[in-house]
Amino acid sequence: MIFEFVTVNHPHEIRDRSRQRRIRHHAICNGIQKKRKEEATKNENFITSGIDTRTGKLRLDVQSSSALAIAKPLSGGRLDPFDSLPGDGEHLRLLMAHKSARSAGESVFCVEEAGKIFSEGLDNVFRGTLSDPLMFHALSLALALAANMNVPDVECLTQRGATLRNLRHRMSNPRLVPSVSTLTAMLMIIGYEYRVDGSNAISITTHLSAIRNVVELTKASNASTSDAIRRALFWQDLYSCLFVGTVRLLSHRDYEEISPEILPSLTSGSFVPPGFDEIILEFPRQLVEIMVDLNALCTFVDTRCSSRGLPLRECPIDNVQYGIESRLVDLLSQNRCSGTDDHLLQACIFASFFITYNLSTGIWEGCFIPEWCATRVTTLLTKTRRHPRWKENRYKKLLLWLLFVSGAMAKRNQIRSRAIKIIQSCFHDTLNGLYDDWDQLLKVMKTFVWSGHSMEQKVWRFWEDLHSPQPGIGRFEEEIGTMHPA
Repeated sequence: MIFEFVTVNHPHEIRDRSRQRRIRHHAICNGIQKKRKEEATKNENFITSGIDTRTGKLRLDVQSSSALAIAKPLSGGRLDPFDSLPGDGEHLRLLMAHKSARSAGESVFCVEEAGKIFSEGLDNVFRGTLSDPLMFHALSLALALAANMNVPDVECLTQRGATLRNLRHRMSNPRLVPSVSTLTAMLMIIGYEYRVDGSNAISITTHLSAIRNVVELTKASNASTSDAIRRALFWQDLYSCLFVGTVRLLSHRDYEEISPEILPSLTSGSFVPPGFDEIILEFPRQLVEIMVDLNALCTFVDTRCSSRGLPLRECPIDNVQYGIESRLVDLLSQNRCSGTDDHLLQACIFASFFITYNLSTGIWEGCFIPEWCATRVTTLLTKTRRHPRWKENRYKKLLLWLLFVSGAMAKRNQIRSRAIKIIQSCFHDTLNGLYDDWDQLLKVMKTFVWSGHSMEQKVWRFWEDLHSPQPGIGRFEEEIGTMHPA
Protein backbone atom coordinates (compact mmCIF):
# COMPACT_ATOMS: atom_id res chain seq x y z
CA MET A 1 0.00 0.00 0.00
CA ILE A 2 1.35 3.40 -0.99
CA PHE A 3 0.90 6.23 1.49
CA GLU A 4 0.80 9.89 0.69
CA PHE A 5 2.23 12.30 3.25
CA VAL A 6 0.47 15.63 3.73
CA THR A 7 2.81 18.29 5.07
CA VAL A 8 1.57 21.43 6.80
CA ASN A 9 3.43 24.48 8.08
CA HIS A 10 0.64 25.79 10.26
CA PRO A 11 -2.30 24.07 12.06
CA HIS A 12 -4.80 26.15 10.07
CA GLU A 13 -3.52 24.74 6.78
CA ILE A 14 -5.09 21.35 7.57
CA ARG A 15 -8.52 23.01 7.25
CA ASP A 16 -7.89 24.05 3.66
CA ARG A 17 -10.63 22.59 1.42
CA SER A 18 -8.29 21.37 -1.30
CA ARG A 19 -6.16 19.55 1.23
CA GLN A 20 -9.27 18.03 2.84
CA ARG A 21 -10.43 16.73 -0.59
CA ARG A 22 -7.01 15.17 -1.23
CA ILE A 23 -7.06 13.42 2.14
CA ARG A 24 -10.61 12.06 1.66
CA HIS A 25 -9.86 10.92 -1.88
CA HIS A 26 -6.72 9.10 -0.74
CA ALA A 27 -8.56 7.42 2.12
CA ILE A 28 -11.40 6.23 -0.10
CA CYS A 29 -9.06 4.83 -2.76
CA ASN A 30 -7.05 2.93 -0.17
CA GLY A 31 -10.24 1.58 1.40
CA ILE A 32 -11.52 0.27 -1.94
CA GLN A 33 -8.20 -1.37 -2.78
CA LYS A 34 -8.10 -3.05 0.63
CA LYS A 35 -11.64 -4.36 0.26
CA ARG A 36 -10.92 -5.82 -3.20
CA LYS A 37 -7.81 -7.55 -1.89
CA GLU A 38 -9.76 -9.10 0.99
CA GLU A 39 -12.49 -10.34 -1.36
CA ALA A 40 -9.91 -11.88 -3.69
CA THR A 41 -8.31 -13.68 -0.73
CA LYS A 42 -11.70 -15.05 0.37
CA ASN A 43 -12.50 -16.31 -3.13
CA GLU A 44 -9.38 -18.47 -3.10
CA ASN A 45 -10.91 -20.49 -0.27
CA PHE A 46 -13.99 -21.57 -2.27
CA ILE A 47 -14.12 -24.98 -3.91
CA THR A 48 -16.50 -25.84 -6.75
CA SER A 49 -18.28 -29.16 -6.47
CA GLY A 50 -20.27 -31.41 -8.79
CA ILE A 51 -21.67 -34.90 -9.14
CA ASP A 52 -19.63 -37.59 -10.87
CA THR A 53 -21.86 -39.05 -13.60
CA ARG A 54 -20.23 -42.49 -13.32
CA THR A 55 -20.14 -43.02 -9.55
CA GLY A 56 -22.90 -40.63 -8.44
CA LYS A 57 -20.61 -39.29 -5.69
CA LEU A 58 -19.66 -35.72 -4.87
CA ARG A 59 -16.69 -34.43 -6.89
CA LEU A 60 -14.56 -31.53 -5.71
CA ASP A 61 -12.73 -29.34 -8.19
CA VAL A 62 -10.00 -27.29 -6.54
CA GLN A 63 -9.18 -24.16 -8.50
CA SER A 64 -5.67 -22.85 -8.53
CA SER A 65 -5.30 -19.47 -6.88
CA SER A 66 -2.99 -18.36 -9.65
CA ALA A 67 -5.63 -18.80 -12.39
CA LEU A 68 -5.81 -15.99 -14.89
CA ALA A 69 -8.98 -13.92 -15.24
CA ILE A 70 -11.01 -14.71 -18.34
CA ALA A 71 -11.77 -11.74 -20.55
CA LYS A 72 -15.40 -10.92 -21.40
CA PRO A 73 -16.33 -12.90 -24.53
CA LEU A 74 -17.55 -11.28 -27.71
CA SER A 75 -21.28 -11.22 -28.43
CA GLY A 76 -22.41 -14.57 -29.80
CA GLY A 77 -24.76 -12.88 -32.23
CA ARG A 78 -22.29 -10.38 -33.59
CA LEU A 79 -22.99 -9.80 -37.27
CA ASP A 80 -19.59 -8.45 -38.19
CA PRO A 81 -16.79 -10.29 -36.36
CA PHE A 82 -14.14 -9.04 -38.81
CA ASP A 83 -15.31 -5.40 -38.95
CA SER A 84 -15.90 -5.72 -42.68
CA LEU A 85 -19.33 -4.06 -42.90
CA PRO A 86 -19.92 -0.45 -43.98
CA GLY A 87 -21.34 0.33 -40.53
CA ASP A 88 -21.78 -0.94 -36.99
CA GLY A 89 -22.99 -4.53 -37.41
CA GLU A 90 -23.54 -5.08 -33.69
CA HIS A 91 -25.77 -2.01 -33.46
CA LEU A 92 -27.76 -3.24 -36.45
CA ARG A 93 -28.23 -6.58 -34.69
CA LEU A 94 -29.61 -4.78 -31.64
CA LEU A 95 -32.01 -2.80 -33.83
CA MET A 96 -33.24 -6.02 -35.43
CA ALA A 97 -33.92 -7.44 -31.97
CA HIS A 98 -35.86 -4.35 -30.89
CA LYS A 99 -39.56 -4.92 -30.18
CA SER A 100 -40.56 -2.35 -32.80
CA ALA A 101 -38.50 -3.94 -35.57
CA ARG A 102 -41.43 -5.98 -36.83
CA SER A 103 -43.23 -2.89 -38.13
CA ALA A 104 -40.11 -1.23 -39.50
CA GLY A 105 -40.24 -2.24 -43.15
CA GLU A 106 -43.88 -2.87 -43.87
CA SER A 107 -44.67 -3.55 -46.66
CA VAL A 108 -41.22 -4.30 -48.12
CA PHE A 109 -39.81 -6.58 -45.43
CA CYS A 110 -40.59 -7.97 -42.00
CA VAL A 111 -38.33 -8.74 -39.05
CA GLU A 112 -39.38 -11.90 -37.26
CA GLU A 113 -39.17 -12.35 -33.48
CA ALA A 114 -35.81 -14.11 -33.80
CA GLY A 115 -34.39 -11.06 -35.59
CA LYS A 116 -34.50 -12.68 -39.02
CA ILE A 117 -35.47 -10.57 -42.02
CA PHE A 118 -38.24 -12.05 -44.09
CA SER A 119 -40.19 -10.98 -47.14
CA GLU A 120 -41.79 -13.33 -49.62
CA GLY A 121 -40.02 -13.08 -52.96
CA LEU A 122 -37.21 -10.86 -51.65
CA ASP A 123 -35.37 -13.32 -49.41
CA ASN A 124 -32.48 -13.53 -51.88
CA VAL A 125 -32.10 -9.74 -51.68
CA PHE A 126 -31.79 -9.68 -47.91
CA ARG A 127 -29.25 -12.50 -47.85
CA GLY A 128 -26.70 -10.01 -49.18
CA THR A 129 -28.02 -7.03 -47.24
CA LEU A 130 -25.05 -6.52 -44.95
CA SER A 131 -22.43 -6.57 -47.70
CA ASP A 132 -24.23 -3.90 -49.75
CA PRO A 133 -23.62 -0.38 -48.35
CA LEU A 134 -26.87 0.94 -49.84
CA MET A 135 -29.00 -1.83 -48.33
CA PHE A 136 -27.09 -1.73 -45.05
CA HIS A 137 -27.88 1.95 -44.51
CA ALA A 138 -31.46 1.67 -45.84
CA LEU A 139 -32.17 -1.19 -43.46
CA SER A 140 -30.53 0.66 -40.58
CA LEU A 141 -32.65 3.72 -41.41
CA ALA A 142 -35.93 1.80 -41.33
CA LEU A 143 -35.07 -0.02 -38.11
CA ALA A 144 -33.78 3.12 -36.34
CA LEU A 145 -36.95 5.02 -37.25
CA ALA A 146 -39.17 2.26 -35.89
CA ALA A 147 -37.13 2.03 -32.69
CA ASN A 148 -37.65 5.77 -32.18
CA MET A 149 -41.46 5.53 -32.59
CA ASN A 150 -41.35 6.92 -36.17
CA VAL A 151 -39.79 10.17 -35.00
CA PRO A 152 -36.51 10.92 -36.82
CA ASP A 153 -33.49 11.54 -34.62
CA VAL A 154 -29.79 12.10 -35.31
CA GLU A 155 -29.21 8.43 -36.10
CA CYS A 156 -32.11 8.37 -38.58
CA LEU A 157 -30.86 11.48 -40.35
CA THR A 158 -27.34 10.05 -40.50
CA GLN A 159 -28.54 6.76 -42.01
CA ARG A 160 -30.82 8.63 -44.42
CA GLY A 161 -27.93 10.75 -45.63
CA ALA A 162 -25.73 7.69 -46.12
CA THR A 163 -28.52 5.90 -48.01
CA LEU A 164 -29.12 8.83 -50.34
CA ARG A 165 -25.38 9.26 -51.01
CA ASN A 166 -25.02 5.61 -51.97
CA LEU A 167 -28.18 5.76 -54.05
CA ARG A 168 -27.04 8.84 -55.99
CA HIS A 169 -23.64 7.28 -56.61
CA ARG A 170 -25.20 4.08 -57.90
CA MET A 171 -27.74 5.82 -60.13
CA SER A 172 -25.18 8.27 -61.55
CA ASN A 173 -23.83 5.58 -63.86
CA PRO A 174 -25.96 5.79 -67.03
CA ARG A 175 -24.98 2.25 -68.09
CA LEU A 176 -25.92 0.64 -64.81
CA VAL A 177 -29.20 -1.24 -64.70
CA PRO A 178 -30.53 -0.89 -61.14
CA SER A 179 -30.49 -4.16 -59.24
CA VAL A 180 -33.30 -5.54 -57.12
CA SER A 181 -31.47 -4.45 -53.97
CA THR A 182 -31.32 -0.89 -55.31
CA LEU A 183 -35.07 -0.85 -56.00
CA THR A 184 -35.73 -2.32 -52.56
CA ALA A 185 -33.70 0.43 -50.90
CA MET A 186 -35.65 3.04 -52.91
CA LEU A 187 -38.93 1.57 -51.66
CA MET A 188 -37.63 1.71 -48.09
CA ILE A 189 -36.77 5.40 -48.54
CA ILE A 190 -40.38 6.02 -49.64
CA GLY A 191 -41.63 4.20 -46.55
CA TYR A 192 -39.50 6.51 -44.44
CA GLU A 193 -40.88 9.59 -46.19
CA TYR A 194 -44.59 8.90 -45.74
CA ARG A 195 -44.07 7.91 -42.12
CA VAL A 196 -42.17 11.11 -41.33
CA ASP A 197 -43.30 13.89 -43.66
CA GLY A 198 -46.98 14.05 -44.57
CA SER A 199 -46.49 17.15 -46.71
CA ASN A 200 -44.05 15.52 -49.11
CA ALA A 201 -46.69 14.02 -51.43
CA ILE A 202 -45.18 15.38 -54.66
CA SER A 203 -41.72 14.00 -53.87
CA ILE A 204 -43.12 10.57 -52.98
CA THR A 205 -45.16 10.45 -56.19
CA THR A 206 -42.02 11.26 -58.19
CA HIS A 207 -40.08 8.47 -56.46
CA LEU A 208 -42.86 5.95 -57.04
CA SER A 209 -43.14 6.89 -60.70
CA ALA A 210 -39.39 6.48 -61.17
CA ILE A 211 -39.37 3.05 -59.52
CA ARG A 212 -42.32 1.92 -61.62
CA ASN A 213 -40.50 2.90 -64.84
CA VAL A 214 -37.32 1.14 -63.77
CA VAL A 215 -39.26 -2.02 -62.83
CA GLU A 216 -40.83 -2.13 -66.26
CA LEU A 217 -37.37 -1.85 -67.86
CA THR A 218 -35.87 -4.65 -65.78
CA LYS A 219 -38.87 -7.00 -65.70
CA ALA A 220 -37.97 -8.84 -68.90
CA SER A 221 -34.53 -9.88 -67.66
CA ASN A 222 -35.44 -10.55 -64.03
CA ALA A 223 -39.05 -11.68 -64.02
CA SER A 224 -39.16 -13.60 -60.73
CA THR A 225 -37.66 -10.86 -58.56
CA SER A 226 -39.50 -8.16 -60.53
CA ASP A 227 -42.80 -9.72 -59.47
CA ALA A 228 -41.80 -9.36 -55.83
CA ILE A 229 -40.70 -5.77 -56.39
CA ARG A 230 -43.92 -4.99 -58.27
CA ARG A 231 -45.91 -6.36 -55.34
CA ALA A 232 -43.98 -4.20 -52.87
CA LEU A 233 -44.32 -1.21 -55.21
CA PHE A 234 -48.09 -1.75 -55.36
CA TRP A 235 -48.34 -1.58 -51.57
CA GLN A 236 -46.03 1.40 -51.21
CA ASP A 237 -48.13 3.23 -53.79
CA LEU A 238 -51.33 2.29 -51.97
CA TYR A 239 -49.99 3.22 -48.52
CA SER A 240 -48.57 6.51 -49.77
CA CYS A 241 -52.05 7.44 -51.02
CA LEU A 242 -53.58 6.25 -47.75
CA PHE A 243 -51.17 8.20 -45.51
CA VAL A 244 -50.06 11.22 -47.50
CA GLY A 245 -52.69 11.55 -50.23
CA THR A 246 -50.47 10.91 -53.25
CA VAL A 247 -52.07 10.20 -56.63
CA ARG A 248 -52.52 6.48 -57.29
CA LEU A 249 -50.08 5.30 -59.96
CA LEU A 250 -50.99 1.62 -59.67
CA SER A 251 -54.27 -0.16 -59.11
CA HIS A 252 -55.54 -3.65 -58.45
CA ARG A 253 -56.74 -3.57 -62.07
CA ASP A 254 -53.09 -3.44 -63.24
CA TYR A 255 -52.22 -6.75 -61.58
CA GLU A 256 -53.48 -10.03 -62.95
CA GLU A 257 -52.51 -11.80 -59.73
CA ILE A 258 -54.81 -9.50 -57.74
CA SER A 259 -58.07 -10.59 -59.32
CA PRO A 260 -61.26 -8.70 -58.45
CA GLU A 261 -63.28 -11.89 -58.72
CA ILE A 262 -65.10 -13.05 -55.61
CA LEU A 263 -64.61 -16.64 -54.55
CA PRO A 264 -67.72 -18.75 -55.29
CA SER A 265 -68.02 -19.69 -51.62
CA LEU A 266 -68.49 -16.00 -50.70
CA THR A 267 -71.80 -15.59 -52.50
CA SER A 268 -73.80 -16.69 -49.44
CA GLY A 269 -72.75 -13.56 -47.56
CA SER A 270 -73.16 -11.14 -50.48
CA PHE A 271 -75.71 -8.68 -49.14
CA VAL A 272 -75.72 -5.18 -47.72
CA PRO A 273 -75.35 -5.35 -43.91
CA PRO A 274 -78.65 -4.22 -42.31
CA GLY A 275 -76.95 -1.38 -40.42
CA PHE A 276 -75.67 0.15 -43.67
CA ASP A 277 -78.91 -0.61 -45.45
CA GLU A 278 -80.64 2.00 -43.27
CA ILE A 279 -78.23 4.76 -44.38
CA ILE A 280 -77.34 3.51 -47.84
CA LEU A 281 -78.52 6.64 -49.62
CA GLU A 282 -76.10 8.83 -47.64
CA PHE A 283 -72.97 7.12 -48.97
CA PRO A 284 -71.41 6.64 -52.43
CA ARG A 285 -72.42 3.57 -54.39
CA GLN A 286 -68.80 2.35 -54.41
CA LEU A 287 -68.75 2.11 -50.61
CA VAL A 288 -71.95 0.07 -50.58
CA GLU A 289 -70.48 -2.36 -53.12
CA ILE A 290 -67.31 -2.69 -51.07
CA MET A 291 -69.33 -3.34 -47.90
CA VAL A 292 -71.17 -6.15 -49.69
CA ASP A 293 -67.88 -7.81 -50.65
CA LEU A 294 -66.32 -7.22 -47.23
CA ASN A 295 -69.35 -8.67 -45.49
CA ALA A 296 -69.12 -11.73 -47.76
CA LEU A 297 -65.42 -12.06 -46.96
CA CYS A 298 -66.16 -11.97 -43.22
CA THR A 299 -68.79 -14.68 -43.70
CA PHE A 300 -66.25 -16.82 -45.54
CA VAL A 301 -63.65 -16.37 -42.81
CA ASP A 302 -66.14 -17.34 -40.10
CA THR A 303 -67.27 -20.41 -42.04
CA ARG A 304 -63.78 -21.55 -42.99
CA CYS A 305 -61.90 -20.81 -39.77
CA SER A 306 -64.49 -21.37 -37.05
CA SER A 307 -65.64 -24.77 -38.24
CA ARG A 308 -62.12 -26.14 -38.82
CA GLY A 309 -60.24 -24.17 -36.20
CA LEU A 310 -57.81 -22.78 -38.77
CA PRO A 311 -55.75 -19.67 -38.01
CA LEU A 312 -56.58 -16.62 -40.09
CA ARG A 313 -53.31 -16.70 -41.99
CA GLU A 314 -54.25 -20.04 -43.57
CA CYS A 315 -57.44 -18.70 -45.17
CA PRO A 316 -56.98 -18.23 -48.97
CA ILE A 317 -58.43 -14.71 -49.09
CA ASP A 318 -55.41 -12.66 -50.18
CA ASN A 319 -56.62 -11.66 -53.64
CA VAL A 320 -60.06 -10.57 -52.43
CA GLN A 321 -58.50 -8.79 -49.47
CA TYR A 322 -56.06 -6.86 -51.66
CA GLY A 323 -58.83 -5.88 -54.08
CA ILE A 324 -61.06 -4.52 -51.31
CA GLU A 325 -58.25 -2.48 -49.73
CA SER A 326 -57.27 -1.00 -53.09
CA ARG A 327 -60.89 -0.03 -53.84
CA LEU A 328 -61.21 1.57 -50.40
CA VAL A 329 -58.11 3.71 -50.99
CA ASP A 330 -59.42 4.71 -54.43
CA LEU A 331 -62.67 5.86 -52.82
CA LEU A 332 -60.75 7.77 -50.15
CA SER A 333 -58.68 9.49 -52.83
CA GLN A 334 -61.84 10.48 -54.72
CA ASN A 335 -63.37 12.01 -51.60
CA ARG A 336 -60.23 13.99 -50.85
CA CYS A 337 -60.01 15.30 -54.41
CA SER A 338 -63.68 16.33 -54.40
CA GLY A 339 -62.94 18.92 -51.72
CA THR A 340 -65.89 17.84 -49.56
CA ASP A 341 -63.86 15.93 -46.94
CA ASP A 342 -66.76 13.93 -45.54
CA HIS A 343 -65.26 12.91 -42.18
CA LEU A 344 -67.88 10.27 -41.48
CA LEU A 345 -67.35 8.66 -44.87
CA GLN A 346 -63.60 8.68 -44.37
CA ALA A 347 -64.00 7.14 -40.91
CA CYS A 348 -66.04 4.32 -42.48
CA ILE A 349 -63.33 3.80 -45.11
CA PHE A 350 -60.53 3.61 -42.52
CA ALA A 351 -62.55 1.30 -40.27
CA SER A 352 -63.32 -1.00 -43.22
CA PHE A 353 -59.63 -1.01 -44.21
CA PHE A 354 -58.76 -1.83 -40.60
CA ILE A 355 -61.17 -4.78 -40.54
CA THR A 356 -60.04 -6.06 -43.94
CA TYR A 357 -56.40 -5.85 -42.91
CA ASN A 358 -56.99 -7.84 -39.72
CA LEU A 359 -58.85 -10.65 -41.45
CA SER A 360 -55.56 -12.09 -42.70
CA THR A 361 -52.46 -10.26 -41.58
CA GLY A 362 -49.78 -12.88 -42.15
CA ILE A 363 -46.29 -11.56 -41.41
CA TRP A 364 -47.59 -8.00 -41.01
CA GLU A 365 -49.74 -8.62 -37.94
CA GLY A 366 -49.56 -5.80 -35.40
CA CYS A 367 -47.55 -3.51 -37.64
CA PHE A 368 -47.65 0.20 -38.38
CA ILE A 369 -50.58 0.39 -40.81
CA PRO A 370 -53.54 -1.03 -38.84
CA GLU A 371 -52.74 1.03 -35.76
CA TRP A 372 -52.54 4.17 -37.88
CA CYS A 373 -55.97 3.40 -39.40
CA ALA A 374 -57.48 3.02 -35.93
CA THR A 375 -56.04 6.39 -34.94
CA ARG A 376 -57.53 8.02 -38.02
CA VAL A 377 -61.01 6.68 -37.19
CA THR A 378 -61.01 8.22 -33.71
CA THR A 379 -59.51 11.48 -35.00
CA LEU A 380 -62.15 11.88 -37.70
CA LEU A 381 -65.01 11.02 -35.34
CA THR A 382 -63.97 13.70 -32.84
CA LYS A 383 -64.30 16.25 -35.65
CA THR A 384 -67.95 15.22 -36.13
CA ARG A 385 -69.02 15.25 -32.48
CA ARG A 386 -71.50 18.12 -33.02
CA HIS A 387 -72.88 16.86 -36.33
CA PRO A 388 -76.71 16.69 -36.49
CA ARG A 389 -76.48 13.12 -37.86
CA TRP A 390 -75.84 11.80 -34.36
CA LYS A 391 -79.37 12.73 -33.28
CA GLU A 392 -80.75 9.91 -35.43
CA ASN A 393 -80.78 6.41 -33.99
CA ARG A 394 -79.45 4.78 -37.19
CA TYR A 395 -76.33 6.95 -37.08
CA LYS A 396 -75.83 6.32 -33.38
CA LYS A 397 -75.49 2.62 -34.16
CA LEU A 398 -72.94 3.39 -36.90
CA LEU A 399 -70.99 5.54 -34.43
CA LEU A 400 -70.99 2.71 -31.91
CA TRP A 401 -69.66 0.28 -34.53
CA LEU A 402 -66.88 2.65 -35.61
CA LEU A 403 -65.71 3.38 -32.07
CA PHE A 404 -65.68 -0.25 -30.97
CA VAL A 405 -63.93 -1.43 -34.14
CA SER A 406 -61.13 1.15 -33.80
CA GLY A 407 -60.75 0.63 -30.05
CA ALA A 408 -61.17 -3.12 -29.71
CA MET A 409 -58.96 -4.23 -32.60
CA ALA A 410 -56.09 -1.85 -31.82
CA LYS A 411 -53.13 -3.23 -29.90
CA ARG A 412 -51.42 -0.10 -28.61
CA ASN A 413 -52.37 1.19 -25.18
CA GLN A 414 -52.59 4.78 -26.36
CA ILE A 415 -55.12 4.04 -29.10
CA ARG A 416 -57.32 1.84 -26.90
CA SER A 417 -57.24 4.41 -24.10
CA ARG A 418 -58.17 7.18 -26.49
CA ALA A 419 -61.16 5.23 -27.86
CA ILE A 420 -62.41 4.59 -24.31
CA LYS A 421 -62.03 8.26 -23.44
CA ILE A 422 -63.98 9.33 -26.53
CA ILE A 423 -66.80 6.91 -25.75
CA GLN A 424 -67.03 7.98 -22.11
CA SER A 425 -66.69 11.73 -22.68
CA CYS A 426 -67.31 13.01 -26.21
CA PHE A 427 -70.13 10.62 -27.14
CA HIS A 428 -71.46 9.45 -23.79
CA ASP A 429 -74.78 11.29 -24.14
CA THR A 430 -75.06 10.51 -27.85
CA LEU A 431 -74.70 6.76 -27.41
CA ASN A 432 -77.15 6.88 -24.50
CA GLY A 433 -76.29 3.51 -22.96
CA LEU A 434 -76.21 1.52 -26.21
CA TYR A 435 -73.10 -0.30 -24.99
CA ASP A 436 -74.17 -0.95 -21.37
CA ASP A 437 -75.38 -4.50 -22.03
CA TRP A 438 -73.12 -6.96 -23.86
CA ASP A 439 -75.92 -8.75 -25.72
CA GLN A 440 -77.36 -5.43 -26.88
CA LEU A 441 -73.94 -4.25 -28.06
CA LEU A 442 -73.27 -7.49 -29.92
CA LYS A 443 -76.64 -7.27 -31.63
CA VAL A 444 -75.81 -3.78 -32.93
CA MET A 445 -72.29 -4.75 -34.05
CA LYS A 446 -73.61 -7.70 -36.07
CA THR A 447 -75.85 -5.40 -38.13
CA PHE A 448 -72.72 -3.91 -39.70
CA VAL A 449 -69.65 -5.63 -41.14
CA TRP A 450 -68.77 -8.33 -38.63
CA SER A 451 -66.53 -11.38 -38.28
CA GLY A 452 -67.09 -13.37 -35.14
CA HIS A 453 -63.86 -15.30 -35.61
CA SER A 454 -61.57 -12.27 -35.84
CA MET A 455 -63.54 -9.61 -33.94
CA GLU A 456 -65.83 -10.95 -31.20
CA GLN A 457 -63.23 -11.87 -28.59
CA LYS A 458 -61.44 -8.52 -29.02
CA VAL A 459 -64.67 -6.54 -28.75
CA TRP A 460 -65.59 -8.48 -25.61
CA ARG A 461 -62.26 -7.62 -23.94
CA PHE A 462 -62.60 -3.98 -24.96
CA TRP A 463 -66.15 -3.87 -23.57
CA GLU A 464 -64.83 -5.27 -20.28
CA ASP A 465 -62.11 -2.60 -20.17
CA LEU A 466 -64.72 0.06 -20.84
CA HIS A 467 -66.79 -1.00 -17.82
CA SER A 468 -63.95 -1.87 -15.48
CA PRO A 469 -63.07 0.69 -12.73
CA GLN A 470 -59.41 -0.17 -13.40
CA PRO A 471 -59.39 -1.09 -17.09
CA GLY A 472 -56.66 -3.39 -18.34
CA ILE A 473 -56.15 -1.42 -21.51
CA GLY A 474 -53.77 -2.54 -24.22
CA ARG A 475 -53.80 -6.31 -23.81
CA PHE A 476 -52.41 -7.96 -26.89
CA GLU A 477 -54.34 -10.38 -29.04
CA GLU A 478 -52.20 -13.33 -28.06
CA GLU A 479 -52.94 -12.80 -24.36
CA ILE A 480 -55.70 -15.01 -23.04
CA GLY A 481 -58.25 -12.98 -21.12
CA THR A 482 -61.66 -13.79 -19.71
CA MET A 483 -63.66 -15.59 -22.35
CA HIS A 484 -66.82 -13.87 -23.46
CA PRO A 485 -70.19 -15.60 -22.97
CA ALA A 486 -70.95 -18.26 -25.55
